[in-house]
Parts: sequence; structure tokens; C-alpha cells
Amino acid sequence: MMLRCVLFFMLAFLTFPVMQGAALHAAQLRLECPEVIGIGLPFVVRVESDAPLDRLRVEWAGKTLQVPGAGKSSVEFLLGTDVLKSKPGTETLRILKLGLDPLAVQTSILIEDREFPEQRLTVPTEMASPPAAVQERIARENAEVRAVLATVSPDNHLVLPFMRPVPGGVSSAYGLKRFFNDLERNPHRGLDLRAALGDPVRAAAPGRIVLAADHYYGGRSVFLDHGLGVFTVYMHLDEFKVSQGDMVEAGEVIGLAGQTGRVTGPHLHLGLYVLDLAMDPAALFFTNSVQ
Repeated sequence: MMLRCVLFFMLAFLTFPVMQGAALHAAQLRLECPEVIGIGLPFVVRVESDAPLDRLRVEWAGKTLQVPGAGKSSVEFLLGTDVLKSKPGTETLRILKLGLDPLAVQTSILIEDREFPEQRLTVPTEMASPPAAVQERIARENAEVRAVLATVSPDNHLVLPFMRPVPGGVSSAYGLKRFFNDLERNPHRGLDLRAALGDPVRAAAPGRIVLAADHYYGGRSVFLDHGLGVFTVYMHLDEFKVSQGDMVEAGEVIGLAGQTGRVTGPHLHLGLYVLDLAMDPAALFFTNSVQ
């Protein structure tokens, strides 16, 4: 169970500073988050206030996030770390309550290193070392994906726990140190789930389809925006069952499992991104089967 920190920030101000005996009012924020998190793992942050929240500015890992309060007294959102982009050590989480009565609270979270095993795969030569003829395509697709994942939509559709998109077990875990044809490449920044060719692939949570495209490495891929910088990605599909712009519910079929792109056989690669940091989706399942 993750440790939680509870911090208080008090800001006092006089309601009528020119009058004697003016009332003293104290506003308060409470922040709940892990004290320690393993590298590559997501975590939930909860902010509570004794007054209605308008907007929050979140600063984490060199990134910023605007979270609408919608007049509520508490909000929750997702943050985390990336096995490739994050480093072990202490990271500061800072929350600013915006509006007429601004407040700020911050804490330090320890990012712990984790050991990941190696995985060696044999793929066609052009998938391990792409020829010059496809480099422009790969660069264009990478730019397209970066633009999508850099978007932070204000509507929060995320519902936890995730629904498993396919019932099959894990075939390749997050964080594996990967070698293709004995060439070292980036660590595995998603979760491979067993699936037969043509198996239905379901949305892990509600969201909007922001990209459905055929990519060199990912094959036919669907990008689902859950709001507040959270995306799930479904790769190597055989067929799309949705179109860009569609709004889908958790459990809705978005495609059929396949073996397109860089694969050694049919399966589903499930990715989780928060503020363009790739995290382990398995930490958010809490349930083991599709209904």
C-alpha cells in the first residue's frame, strides 16, 4: 500500500484591515499523495479545500497542469513517472490554488529505482534497423504522436480502476530492457497483453478518440484522451472499430487485436501516458477480467 502524505498550508488575512477587531480568516489546502513511488508508476493525487475550488495549477517533473475545481471542495488527478524520462531521487510536487484567495502547498516525493529484466526479441531486419527510405515516415509519425500527447484537455473523463482491454495475461511487462536482434533499444514503456488475432479490444476507461492511425512501429494504433493529460494507447490492432473524434465508454470495443507494426506475433500493446510520461498501466487495473 502506498504511503500517503497529508500536508497543510495556512494563509491568514484580515477581511477588513482598516477596522479594529476585524475577523481573522484562515484558508486551508490538504494534499494527499504517496511519499515514495517506484520509477515508471502512476499515482493519484487528492487535493481538498475548506472553500470551493476554482482552478489548481499543478507543477510536477518540469511540467504544469491546470485542474478545474468546478466549485468542488476536493479534486483528484493522475501523475507519475517514466522509466525512460524520469530519474531516481527526490521530486517536488507543488499545488497552487488560483482565484481570489490563492494558496500554495508543496511536498517532496521520493522516486525509487527499480530493477527490470532483459528481453531479447528477433524481428525482421527493417524493424530493428529501419532503412533510410522509412526514416522520414517514422519522424513524421513521432511528431504526430508527440503533438497528441502534449495536449491537455480540461474535461476529466478518467474512471479508475481501468478495465482490462483484453482478458489475456501479460506477455511483456513494463520497463523491460529491450534488445531487438541483439541491438539495445529503449525500455518497454507499455504493457503487452496476450490476445488472439481478431479478439475485441475494449477501452480501459471513458474518453475521446484523438488519433487512429497506422504507424511503422505501433501498427494500427488508437489514442484515447481521458482528459487532464491522461491517454491510453492501443497498438498493433488488426482493425479499427472507432473513428477519430468518437466518444467511447469503458468496455466499448475500439478495435480488433492484430500483429501490425513491430511484433513477433498477435497481441495488444497497452500504453499509459500522463503529461507525455509513459507509465505502467498495470498499476491501475485492480481487477483481472473483462466483463
